[in-house]
Amino acid sequence: MGKVIGAIVIAVLAFAAGALAMRNRAAPPDSHPQWTALGALPDWSGVWEVDWANKRGSPPKPAMKLKPEYQARLDAWNKGKERGENQQTQAANCVPPGLPGIMTQPYPVEFLYQPGKVVLLTEAYMQFRHIFTDGRAHPEDPDPAYYGHSTGKWEGDTLVIDSVGFNPSTLLREGVPHSDQLRIVERIRRASPEWLEIETTLHDPVVLEEPYTSVSSYRHLNDELREYICLENNRDGADDKGRASLNLE
Repeated sequence: MGKVIGAIVIAVLAFAAGALAMRNRAAPPDSHPQWTALGALPDWSGVWEVDWANKRGSPPKPAMKLKPEYQARLDAWNKGKERGENQQTQAANCVPPGLPGIMTQPYPVEFLYQPGKVVLLTEAYMQFRHIFTDGRAHPEDPDPAYYGHSTGKWEGDTLVIDSVGFNPSTLLREGVPHSDQLRIVERIRRASPEWLEIETTLHDPVVLEEPYTSVSSYRHLNDELREYICLENNRDGADDKGRASLNLE
């Protein structure tokens, strides 16, 4: 009899310990204050479209000051373009442009907030960017990516984004590659109810004589992102010199 009672007591204690462990494991840390804090951030709801028609009347973007070697590459690229070469871009083959190019595509973007992160959705190529705002540092050796590794911090109503670690196939602009030292800093703020402003500075001491800064404007749209499937009906081809050709087969 005593052995039976002992077994029952052990079973009850084991069950109670298991239930307690399950309860402790099931109870997540209280994240409510973190979500509440998001309400204090600037309202960037809706979608935003780059001002490709320059309705805001922004001044023209300045010219990049390139190191002599890279200026020579750009000059050669421009001459090739005049001869009808260099027409086949990565975009024609559904390869996304990466940074900084994705941020000046004529398609809308959307910002989503969550604790420790801002997610930037782009309709072009249906891409997304994770911008970590939880105070983490960049990896010491980040895996090269089209949009790099991005960390951010809020300075008042401005989101400051620092990105490193870019795929070597991405470009600073058409005809201008970058080095593995490229760093991109973006400062995003809502300049008015209808306009979002993004100041972008490219740092690449191998390619650029000095940091290059440009400003882009995005107008607010009462709209939503649409599906963008680049591969649908894609028939573009290229000849052996990279010139665009039409292939309907």
